[in-house]
Amino acid sequence: MKTNLYLLFFTAMAVLVANCEKSGDEPHTGNEPENLSGKIVFQKVASHTLKVAAANAMLNSTSYGDAMIYTRPVWSDDGSRFAAFDLLNTAAPGSSSVFALKIADTQNKTSVSREIGSSTQIDLNGSLSWSPDGTTIAFPVSPYNKIIYLNTQNGDTVQTEFSDKISGDITSLAWHPDGDIAINIVFRHDFQNDNGIWLIEPFSTTLKKKIASVTGIYGIEFMDWNKAGSALLLSDSSYNDIYILNTNTGDITPIPNLYGLAPCWSADGKYIIYTGISEHNGAALVPGLFVSDVNGSFEKLLVTDAGYSDWH
Repeated sequence: MKTNLYLLFFTAMAVLVANCEKSGDEPHTGNEPENLSGKIVFQKVASHTLKVAAANAMLNSTSYGDAMIYTRPVWSDDGSRFAAFDLLNTAAPGSSSVFALKIADTQNKTSVSREIGSSTQIDLNGSLSWSPDGTTIAFPVSPYNKIIYLNTQNGDTVQTEFSDKISGDITSLAWHPDGDIAINIVFRHDFQNDNGIWLIEPFSTTLKKKIASVTGIYGIEFMDWNKAGSALLLSDSSYNDIYILNTNTGDITPIPNLYGLAPCWSADGKYIIYTGISEHNGAALVPGLFVSDVNGSFEKLLVTDAGYSDWH
C-alpha cells in the first residue's frame, strides 16, 4: 500500500513535467516579495520527514518525524499544531498497514499519533482539514463517499456515509472558517451535470448548497480556503492547473502559467505556495516548493526535495 501511494505522487509529478514542457512556459522573475511572513510545514521527499520553517528561511527547518509523502500536512487555524497522515508500522508481505493521523504541537514540541484504521479498512484520499476551533479533523476515505471525523483530544472517530445521498465520489474537502465544509463531488452516470463543490454541515450527509459547478476540471484532490472564506484554491491533479474559486460569483479562474499540486494560501491572502518540479533530468524528478501571487506574475523556488505543504 505504501509503495502504491508513493507511485501516485510521482506519477502526478511526471504529468506535471509533461504539462510544463508542453506549455513552453518558464518561471517568471522580477515581482518576488523581499520577505515572506508566517511559517510553512512541508515534507522532505527523500527522507519522508516533516519539516517546519519560517517562510523567509526555508533552509533553517525543524524536523517533526516521518510522514506519508503523498498527502498534505495541514495547520490548525491558530497555527499551534499541524496534522499529517502516517503509518504506525510497515506492513509485512501479505499483511495490512495501519494508518494514523499524527498531530504535532509545535509550541510544546510534542506529537501524538491517532490510529484511524488499516489499509484493508480504509483507503486515504486527498487531504485533511481542521475545524475552526481545532477540536476535529475531517478527511474523505474510500470508496470516496465517506468522511471520517477525528476528535483531536481523545482520538475518537465518527464516520458518515453518503451512499444513499449521492451517486459519486468525494475527492476532497476543506473546512470553511464559518463552520461549514466544502466538498468536491464527482457524480457518476446520470448525475454528471451535478459535478461541483457543495457545502455541508459537519457530521451531516445532506448537501446544503452548491457553490460552484465543475466542468472540464478533473482530479480535484486539494482545496484550501483563504482566511476570509471568500475564495477557494483548487488544484487539478490530471493537468496540474491551479484555480481560484470566487464563492461570491461561483466563477473558477485558472492562474495563468502556473502548474503544480496542493496549493495553499499565505495568511494575508497575497501569495500561494504549491508543489512543482524543481529539477528533472530524464526520469529523475525532484519536486520542490514554489511561491507565486494570485495573478501568476512570478514563480520562485523556495526549497527543493519538498512535497506537499501548508502555510500559516
